[in-house]
Amino acid sequence: MTQKFLKRGMAVPGEYEAGVLKSVRVSEIMRRDVATIPPEMTVGELAQHIARHDSGFNMVQGIPIVAPPNKLVGLITQRDLLRSLERDPSGNESVLAAEGRPLIVAYPDELAHTALLRLLQNDVGRLPVVARDDETKLVGYLNRSSFLGAWKREMEEEGVREHGWLAGWRGANATDSR
Repeated sequence: MTQKFLKRGMAVPGEYEAGVLKSVRVSEIMRRDVATIPPEMTVGELAQHIARHDSGFNMVQGIPIVAPPNKLVGLITQRDLLRSLERDPSGNESVLAAEGRPLIVAYPDELAHTALLRLLQNDVGRLPVVARDDETKLVGYLNRSSFLGAWKREMEEEGVREHGWLAGWRGANATDSR
C-alpha cells in the first residue's frame, strides 16, 4: 500500500517519525519560572536592567508585562524596546505603551502542536501560557526552545529504547550461540 501512495506522490511518514508535539500538552513543556515586569516600568528602566544583565531581563525572548494580582496585560520584545527608543530616546515610554502587537497566547491543556502552529502562523517567537478560564492569569511561557527541548527529549528517549532493544537482542543471540 505504501508503494501505491508513493507512486501517486503522497508522502507517507516513516515509522520512526517524531510526533511528540501531537502527544504532549503545553503544560508538559512550558516554563513555569517566568520573570515578569510591571506595566508602569519605563523602557529606559528595562534597558538599564538588560544592560546590567540582571536576572530575568533576558531579551532573547519577550518579557510578560503583569499587573497585580498576576494579571497578564502585555508582552514586550526586543523589537518593541528598540522601536520605542527610536521614538523616544529618553526611554520615558512605559513598557505597556511600547508593546507592539496584540497578545497571542497558549493554554496549558492544549496540544503542543497546536500552540506551535499558532506561534508559526503569527510569526512570533514566544507565547505566554494562560489559564483557560482566565486569559489574564499567567501560568507559564513557551518559546522556540520549549518545542525543541520536547523534540530532543523524545529523540533521546527513542535512542535509549532502541539501544536497550538492540543490547537485549545481542545478549540473547550471544547466549544462544554458545
